[in-house]
Amino acid sequence: EHLKALKPYLEKRYEVVSDRADLYCYFFERGLRLLKPGGRLGFISSNTFFKTGSGKPLRGYLLREATIEGVVDFGDLQIFEGVTTYPAILTMKRGAAPKGHDLRFWKVDTLPEANFQATWEAAAGPYPQAALGAGSWELENSRLQALRAKIERGKPKLQDVYGAPLYGIKTGLNEAFVIDSATKDKLCAQDSRSAELLKPFLEGKDIRRWRGEPRGLWGIMLTKGWTKGRYGPGDEEEQWKRLSSEFPGIAGWLSQFSSKAARRTDKGDYWWELRSCDYLALYDEPKVIFAHFQSEPLFFFDDEHFYTNNRGYIWRAGLFEVALLNSKVVWFFMTGVTSSIQGGFFEATTQNTTRIPIPATTEAQKEALAALAAECQRVAKKRRDIEAALRRRIPDLCPPGRDPKLTTRLQEWWTLPDFAAFRAEVKKVFKADIPLAERSAWEDWITRDRAEIARLSAEITKAEAQIDSIVYGLFDLTPDEIALLEASI
Repeated sequence: EHLKALKPYLEKRYEVVSDRADLYCYFFERGLRLLKPGGRLGFISSNTFFKTGSGKPLRGYLLREATIEGVVDFGDLQIFEGVTTYPAILTMKRGAAPKGHDLRFWKVDTLPEANFQATWEAAAGPYPQAALGAGSWELENSRLQALRAKIERGKPKLQDVYGAPLYGIKTGLNEAFVIDSATKDKLCAQDSRSAELLKPFLEGKDIRRWRGEPRGLWGIMLTKGWTKGRYGPGDEEEQWKRLSSEFPGIAGWLSQFSSKAARRTDKGDYWWELRSCDYLALYDEPKVIFAHFQSEPLFFFDDEHFYTNNRGYIWRAGLFEVALLNSKVVWFFMTGVTSSIQGGFFEATTQNTTRIPIPATTEAQKEALAALAAECQRVAKKRRDIEAALRRRIPDLCPPGRDPKLTTRLQEWWTLPDFAAFRAEVKKVFKADIPLAERSAWEDWITRDRAEIARLSAEITKAEAQIDSIVYGLFDLTPDEIALLEASI
């Protein structure tokens, strides 16, 4: 943001400039320019330019103007206390790399306890600089590099076959436009017509593999053009009176946020409208939804008409595509073209997902994969409902007058080892034990449903293995290649 004012100056003087280039990009170019031919520099900087679109000019510049000698990639290891960074160390000489030049590369999984230099000498492996291009830098050993190349070679990309995924809804003021079920029920009780404008809403953290896990959120969907389309042209005062007359519940709720909503820079024709969304109707159709931040494949086929925030994406596709996207092959590809961030997450942006290779597939193979995906989704939803049914009852154990908010351990009660652990967590959170008369019933319920959840999870795992087997065949992977792939994810 602070560099915007300098952009005209930078565009005339630097080759690495881009709309969203970080400040360190200019330091690389300036540093190389200041060196004599053959002079060396070393920087510790962010590794994000390895794979981002904004880093493409810098990647190209370094390949043209530098002989890269060493790269140490720390991934999402946090080596600077008190700040989240994704660091890498790069050393290089000024001047284009000679033909056949190999740089040395080390992907650091854990920090050495002592003698960083000695560990570097032992762990760093060769990597041909010529293998780097203006596209994402996927620095890895030659076997993995060859496997990724095979997976991608000769296949159309997702965008070429299906078009690009679409961003979720950006409200600019979630406290006004995203409400909980209690507020939704109150508004609908005041005016039943409120339901027309309320849509089931998922945030990115609610998007899971094979299913959405709604938390009772609802979006007020008044996008740019809705008011004029409904009432015709008019000034803000006239239009607000019309909206308030037809939807008094919604208008009454939104009125308390009028000042904040009006200050948004990204809104519709009136303060109560959201920004324009040309594909809003797609939310009411069957579609694929996936999460922005993923530590495993998080794609599901949505036939429940969920809307999402801007940490989710939608895509006009079906069950076959969901099976493919949740496969180990696609996850292997995705993690190779995406930078990891803190916590082992990867960003499934439009830029990254559109690059996924799509293999040639017969109708029979598509049908088989779609059927397996449908089974995974059916079982995952059944498991979700069992988990939620007991979770909804846990607040009943909280004494009156105390906050019934659940900890993560209680929200994910089935992950606790036994009833004794569940009871201990209840006592810790609610400062009260489960009533003696109810303990036996709770223990039976938890024991029964934990066993059923484990059984359903095993069914999903079995179906996922069948999906992976078919997808391995679509990409013509050998047993050795499959073993290499599975060991790397």
